[in-house]
Amino acid sequence: MTTTAAAWMVTRLGAPTEALEIQAVEVDEPGVNQVRIKVEAFCLDFNDIDTIRGRYGLLKFEPPFVIGMAAAGTVDATGPGCEALLGRRVVGTTVGVKGGYASVALLDGPLLQQLPAWLSAAQGVAMYFPYQLSYLALAIRGRVAPGDVVLVHAAAGGVGSAAVQLAKAFGATVIGTAGSDEKVAFCRSLGADYAVNYRSEDFVAFVEDVTNGRGVDVAFDTVGGTVTTETFRVMAFNGRHLIIGFASGIEAEERPLPMQPSIYGNFDLVGICFAYVDSPRATRLFGMNFLSTAQGVDIWNRVLHLARAGTIRPVIGRQIDFAEVPVELEALERRETTGRTVVRTMA
Repeated sequence: MTTTAAAWMVTRLGAPTEALEIQAVEVDEPGVNQVRIKVEAFCLDFNDIDTIRGRYGLLKFEPPFVIGMAAAGTVDATGPGCEALLGRRVVGTTVGVKGGYASVALLDGPLLQQLPAWLSAAQGVAMYFPYQLSYLALAIRGRVAPGDVVLVHAAAGGVGSAAVQLAKAFGATVIGTAGSDEKVAFCRSLGADYAVNYRSEDFVAFVEDVTNGRGVDVAFDTVGGTVTTETFRVMAFNGRHLIIGFASGIEAEERPLPMQPSIYGNFDLVGICFAYVDSPRATRLFGMNFLSTAQGVDIWNRVLHLARAGTIRPVIGRQIDFAEVPVELEALERRETTGRTVVRTMA
């Protein structure tokens, strides 16, 4: 049986304030390995902006569709395989990576995480993507160890603020880049040992100075474009440059990177993709290596342990009302925010 939800519908591709409208939509019963939740909170995301504007090559949806890749709330219906989650508070990725900006949403079972009683829905959804992605990138793919020097680009943002805290938790010296003096101060408040305003200073020269010309062991790069190629210049011998995102322009995701700097620089280019699946073996047929749901639960548990101990914390820069979504998406696009922008639903 379907249920009616209030949702932000993309009626045409373009700027969020022009493309989005609140509409009543019907949300289906959950299918196999799916749950339906009454949404309590969701976050605004750069990927959603790219999808609304129609420039995300991997997520090309034809309007009308409901935007939103993740949400948190209480499970009110379950499909086969998820029956034990009925009534539980959860956070997760939406089915088809859309539909999260709504009062009711369908979530994908393999990517679900449960919320403990001490964590609010707003805190949980603020942590869900940034902290799991950052843990995967830094601990598993980047193999960060005590004493490493880690460069975090866009360190005041939703993902960057998580990476700064986790890198410090792993014993690293952290250098953050940010786009204003206020954001530089914010990075330091999160624990960054050094921080630089990339708009007013050359981050390459800054990194060379604070590392005495040695470079960084790990670069956490969610920006792409020229930031990536400039970062090649500050990689230390045997360093790991983590390629995580393309905030400077999603089109860069489909462009090849030059390999010569990595060869002569003796550093690794390390790809990161946040996704969990029931059986990783099935994805190998397509050349993909995704973690299993069990591995995802382990990562989430480790993140929660650090949060409950006070070692890390969810970074919520703004909490906004449902009606403010289009305007705040454009504020995010203009790089006016810090941490995560969390939306309170009308549910």
